[in-house]
Amino acid sequence: MTSGNMAGGKSAGALYLQQALVRLEGLKKSLGELVDMSRKMAEPLLAGGALFTPPTTSWFGSEYGYRAGGLMGLHDANYVPQSDKDVAFLALPDPRRTTTSAGELLEKLAASPARLFVVGTPAELPKSMHKRIAGFTGGDVSTQGEYRFGEFSPLVGFRAFEQFARMWMTTGELISACICAGKMPMIWMSVWLEGAFVRNASFMKHNNTQEPWFYPMFHENRYIPPLEPGYVGQAFLAALTAIHGRLESQLTLLRQAGTWMAAAHGSGHKVHAMAVGHAYPKILDISRPELYPVRWWPPVSDLTRAVPMEIGKDEVVLHLGYAPVDIGAVERIVNRGVKLIYTTPYGRPAALKDHSNLLWFDLPWRPTDATVDVPGYSVRILPMSSCAQTLAYNVIMAEFAQAMRWPRK
Repeated sequence: MTSGNMAGGKSAGALYLQQALVRLEGLKKSLGELVDMSRKMAEPLLAGGALFTPPTTSWFGSEYGYRAGGLMGLHDANYVPQSDKDVAFLALPDPRRTTTSAGELLEKLAASPARLFVVGTPAELPKSMHKRIAGFTGGDVSTQGEYRFGEFSPLVGFRAFEQFARMWMTTGELISACICAGKMPMIWMSVWLEGAFVRNASFMKHNNTQEPWFYPMFHENRYIPPLEPGYVGQAFLAALTAIHGRLESQLTLLRQAGTWMAAAHGSGHKVHAMAVGHAYPKILDISRPELYPVRWWPPVSDLTRAVPMEIGKDEVVLHLGYAPVDIGAVERIVNRGVKLIYTTPYGRPAALKDHSNLLWFDLPWRPTDATVDVPGYSVRILPMSSCAQTLAYNVIMAEFAQAMRWPRK
């Protein structure tokens, strides 16, 4: 399997990271607009409104809710808005794949009293709804990217990366705006940390007179020093830029990963992938998995379940992990002939030996995920895993596509 022609002497992965850096610069320039949007979101919530994430896409609710470093006080996704103090924060479906149910839900939201804030651009929403939207995060549209494989065009895009980054930066500045108004939102502590279950449960409003029980949006009597507008967004962006740089320094490894995948695919063996987080594989909008060049598995940290015995010799597994490394599990997998492309934010243990079937690379988002420190508060805010995994996955997929000589769109 040849690597194909490299545009301008650069591999496809290098070009993807170069283009991703342009997006990072765009995020920096957009920060002021995201700060303004977050303040518009905070105003009705501070006045007693509800924040909810209507299911206009299959992935947004899971990515945004019940996350380490995310907001605890979200209402149910199917919450019915009661007043103009309620805030709907939603992602737009790919307009090429918008379902009837998603379209009908958007129409219902437009007819509701809720204030609507969108992760996306006006270009991906019917013009009749533009005036109804209180704010757009901006970002790439679904057609921007590289390579084509069957119905998947682009195969390697930027829309998901921009959605994750702009969504979390806006949320961080929303938290900051609430702090400046004297109210600290309740933030989930990662269940990978000791004491998290007890700590999180202690905030639930629970009694024996009614249900459902719920988490309030704000702490009572919890003072946190005000943050400068833009502080959270800048801190998140700095961490993401550092991860980008770390991937750039490992391009040789990531190119090898793409070569492994291409060799397996080209010889009729399966290529598998798993990102242990909240958005994958739903964010990919794979309606017909048998047509996609990678077989995606549900996210599982335990490698013994993530790479079952049915995955055999010369097949390739890309596992973007979440938990510390199980050295024994890794050794059993590679010793049976499976080629394992592997990373977790905990880093590679010194005791993990090299093996011809193991390709380790670093993807150093902070273990337990939440990224930005809030001085005076007990846990960090804003998860990074989906942004980091998206960068890594697309670099590897770009190298895979180039090695296969698939069309560049």
